[in-house]
Amino acid sequence: MLGYSEARRAALAAQRLHRRRPPGPAGARSVRAVADRLSVLQVDSVNILARAHYLPVYSRLGPYDQALLDRLSHRSPRSWTEYWAHEASLVPTRLRPALVAVQRRTWISATDVEGALRAELSAGILDLLENSRPLTARQVEARLGDHGRYEGHWGWNWSVVRRVLEDLFASGRIASAGRNAQFERRFFPVSRLTQDADTPEPHAAAVELVRAASRALGVATDASLADYYRIPVKAARTAAQKLGRAGVLEPVRLPAPGGRTVPAWRHAEATVPRTATGRALVSPFDPLVFHRPRVESLFGVRYRLGIYTPAARRTRGYYSLLFLLGEQLVAQVDLKADRAARLLLVRGVWSEDPAAVPGGPENDGGPARNPRAGVGQVVSELAAELAELSRWLGLEETVLDADAEGDLAPELRRTLRKLPVF
Repeated sequence: MLGYSEARRAALAAQRLHRRRPPGPAGARSVRAVADRLSVLQVDSVNILARAHYLPVYSRLGPYDQALLDRLSHRSPRSWTEYWAHEASLVPTRLRPALVAVQRRTWISATDVEGALRAELSAGILDLLENSRPLTARQVEARLGDHGRYEGHWGWNWSVVRRVLEDLFASGRIASAGRNAQFERRFFPVSRLTQDADTPEPHAAAVELVRAASRALGVATDASLADYYRIPVKAARTAAQKLGRAGVLEPVRLPAPGGRTVPAWRHAEATVPRTATGRALVSPFDPLVFHRPRVESLFGVRYRLGIYTPAARRTRGYYSLLFLLGEQLVAQVDLKADRAARLLLVRGVWSEDPAAVPGGPENDGGPARNPRAGVGQVVSELAAELAELSRWLGLEETVLDADAEGDLAPELRRTLRKLPVF
């Protein structure tokens, strides 16, 4: 059985978060290596701090040129592309056929569009994309004309053309050529992305996805493996068992509340470093924290993103990042980039204690192996991390809001006053 501390260190090592980031700006090789290890970068339109897919690479490498990541999916040959995975995500192009085989996003389908019209628009879209540069949904709609709107799903009241276009994308018949400056997806024929677009049968697809997920997670339950690419738990379990028989995974037990243990899998290449010394701000869309039950089980932190929570029920602000120090998630900090004023705004900062979560992980490493940082150290390290993030975002200063919430706010305010303005 792996103890809590061992499981955390294995997870952090698999995610490249177990040690301090290297000094200096990261180059193209390092960016590719991190992306390839994670094998998924969730895409989201929220830009209150930075686009979601850029932050996990920063958390592991520190300052880097975002164009290096864009290059993987925006230029031919595209080794990465966007598709549905853990929601809309950048994924290695080699995994796209497997995802096409197992993803079932029924709300995207165009099955409710009248059959003859759907066939006509599908043919028109395919012909248009085959004979043009990559086009956004707006550009496709402008060229094919008005065919009405679909009003059947809250928040997604797309035109009929847009619905058929997204259906073609979800079914794998067209592909993404990247996003433009307005964050609009650009579509092109799948033949321009890859000449080998055959869709595998679902079980083989699940095995390929669980192989990638297990390598990125290090140690994980069936539920966590399934959540990484949002595939059914039953399919993930069957795939993990096959990988277990092949020696790619080995069965382990993880501790659980009440003295219980739960079955899990450890990747054959997973390591358990003697210590974890990393320091990073971890975004809500980071692969380390995709599966919230895993965050609570391993780290003793209940993590809920405020932007999807009614204001009255928020306990950790609007857009809070977790602060990793060593092997613990020791704080949450609610951040906003005020680009006009060139400020990184801290709107709240809260300490996190695993002991405060009923049934959370015990500190089983002992004081010598798994020390818990004091408030002063947490705030000092956090202030340094915020200063580095500000510089990467092109901001000039980190400022705590006058009415900032959280128990660490007074100490962070005092610490920030002592820091030089750059």
